[in-house]
Amino acid sequence: MMHRLLLTFLCAFTVTAAAIGQNDEAAFNQRQAKALNTFAKKAFKKGFPRIAKVVWMQAIKLYDEDNEDAWTSLGYVKVGASWNPDPAKKYPREDTGSGSDGQPLRNSYEKLKKDLANKHRAQAQKWAKAERRDMADKHWRMVLRWVKGDAQAEKALSHVAVGSLSGTGLEKTLYERSKMIESAVEKQSKVDYEVEKVEGIECGPLVRAQINYISVRSQHFTLHGDPEEEENLLEALQWAERALEVSKVAFPWSYSDETWPIDWAFFTDKETYQQILKGNQVPDLEWKLEHSSASNIGNTRVGATNGRQTLFDACVRNVASTYAGFGSDGFSEGIGHTLVGMMFNNNRLFAVDLKKQQGTTASEEDQEYASPDFDVWKNLSLEMAWRSTGGIPANKLPFCDAAAFTNDERIKAWSFSDYMLRRDPEMLRAMDRIALQMKKKRSKQPAEFEELFNKKYPEVTIPQLDQEWEDFWTGASPVLKAIQNNTPPLDSISKGIDKYLVAFNNARKQYNATPVKWSANLSARCKEHATYLANNKDQRGPALEHTQSVELGGSYVGSMFAEMALVDTKASSSKAKKMFDNWVYKPGYRDALLNNTILSVGMFAQGSVLVINGVSGIGSPDKANAGVRCFPKANSPRQLFNGSVNVADLGPELKKLLDKNGHGDKKVIGFPLTLHFGGTSGVPNRKGITCAMVDKKGNPIEGVYSYGGRNRTSAAPGMCVFWPLQPLKGTVSFQWTWGDGGRNQSAKGSFNAK
Repeated sequence: MMHRLLLTFLCAFTVTAAAIGQNDEAAFNQRQAKALNTFAKKAFKKGFPRIAKVVWMQAIKLYDEDNEDAWTSLGYVKVGASWNPDPAKKYPREDTGSGSDGQPLRNSYEKLKKDLANKHRAQAQKWAKAERRDMADKHWRMVLRWVKGDAQAEKALSHVAVGSLSGTGLEKTLYERSKMIESAVEKQSKVDYEVEKVEGIECGPLVRAQINYISVRSQHFTLHGDPEEEENLLEALQWAERALEVSKVAFPWSYSDETWPIDWAFFTDKETYQQILKGNQVPDLEWKLEHSSASNIGNTRVGATNGRQTLFDACVRNVASTYAGFGSDGFSEGIGHTLVGMMFNNNRLFAVDLKKQQGTTASEEDQEYASPDFDVWKNLSLEMAWRSTGGIPANKLPFCDAAAFTNDERIKAWSFSDYMLRRDPEMLRAMDRIALQMKKKRSKQPAEFEELFNKKYPEVTIPQLDQEWEDFWTGASPVLKAIQNNTPPLDSISKGIDKYLVAFNNARKQYNATPVKWSANLSARCKEHATYLANNKDQRGPALEHTQSVELGGSYVGSMFAEMALVDTKASSSKAKKMFDNWVYKPGYRDALLNNTILSVGMFAQGSVLVINGVSGIGSPDKANAGVRCFPKANSPRQLFNGSVNVADLGPELKKLLDKNGHGDKKVIGFPLTLHFGGTSGVPNRKGITCAMVDKKGNPIEGVYSYGGRNRTSAAPGMCVFWPLQPLKGTVSFQWTWGDGGRNQSAKGSFNAK
């Protein structure tokens, strides 16, 4: 009897202790959520809604899935047991806070993270004393989420060395594979492969459509395209060969190293692409004419690329997709985005939800989803990973239809493929093959998909991989943060930036451009490049300021950002007006003062170094401010400009252009004229663009054209430049003409040159 009473007492005590533990844990989580809520409200009040949004999402995801403060602050209302978007509350996405508020806010967040970690450490020690290893480990992991390193946590979790840090075995795999792929990308970016123009290659689809073309060839690839695009076609095959070598490193399966199984034919104008479709009477012709930009015709992939960078994107994407061999749209698109993003930090070709695109006006959020900038995509993936509901589970990705991709499906397809390439691409290939077999049986059941995957990989589940994906993108540990190596938005706020923004918008107003907003999120790369230039004071001039060297502390991604960054290394907020006024003499910088598709900018100042990101915050302006612009402005009172510019001040690409056209000896040329289409897709219908210039006596002024490039002094997305070959003097008249959807448009004007 006594034995039975003792057992009853022990059972009751155990249940009571468990209940007390659960209550204590719930109260602990409430306190942590409250601390996050307090900071988020402060960040929101100071004008940083994107930072506040992530913190509120952290409160919900990590501590309290039903937290009323966080949900209502994010613009949700509770309906029954679930939280749903409140149509009466539109959450702001633009920062309005000042740079002077940034440092105190950053200091406050650093203190908050330490406080959160300290409380998790105390909780972990409490559970350890109670011999609850599972709960103790949970809190030790949370300690490392909030702080960079903690010896107690690392020891308790039996971490192994990972680079200069420590982490789990999985994190070691992720880190080593990430570094391996990144190293291959950086190495290949510097390798030159043998490419050449070749004669006598007949491309059936082009011949039937009566298209004039040239052919270029490398060891593995053949590419056809516009005769005037020879230089870009040759460089595109350089990137294709580089992508092939990166694929050999990234994917564990081998390639036979034979000639690529399909040729490519890419042209800048969509009209040429449409002519090819009509000339070959492809299936679903009307639909493809309206909605597609690439198709397979026999053994040739044809497409419209609209510009140099999109051409490179198309070639790298085709290499990645073909090498991976994935048959499902979700993974084929996802892995294509992944390799292109790793090599260019940009994505200019992607499938979209066509129904969604039929709307008349895109929201700010939709415009972000349409951005080619990979830093924007990374922010979107981060926010998706922090969501407690509404994300796309991995078990649905292989069943997505590319013709009806939603924004969320596209971002998740990319970010999940990116994660799995680092973890184990063989698993991704298994998922793809399982899904293809299921589709043959007309089955798309997620439960069946998970069951079949578990038969092949019994040690891991699809939901577990989803959780790993969340941990990776939210930076759940020091190692995962180190892999991504991103500058947090709070670290990207610099004092004095408010004065620069005012001066920048005043300069835009002077040229009848709309004001732009400032974004902490878009300023992260600005800070990295400003720091690089501040640390390397010998890296000056138009060539060196628009790149980074890994050997000097830069990065491969940083070098890609630097190409189109706006940089001044002798900046002063008190002399900002003069600085921006001088930008009209650098065509790429001029574009930042005129381009109405720039809606938001990143901006960071470090000492005398100012860096502006004018390519990430691109969107569609309202109808009144849309359209093509030229400079000098058409049909306006004559302005006075210096009639000449120094070739040396405008970077290496102008010198190369002059060399190509037989004018490499010129040190000075005339004031450049520009035509600004804006956006991110390049200059449309280059063949239809002309600029006729005459002096005051009516004599023609000779010049050469450029349509893009990799140095901001002479290039910008969606801008055409006419470079007069002689210095200008006196009254100069001009007329631009360009084609737009089969219609010719024109703009004419005049200016005075001194």
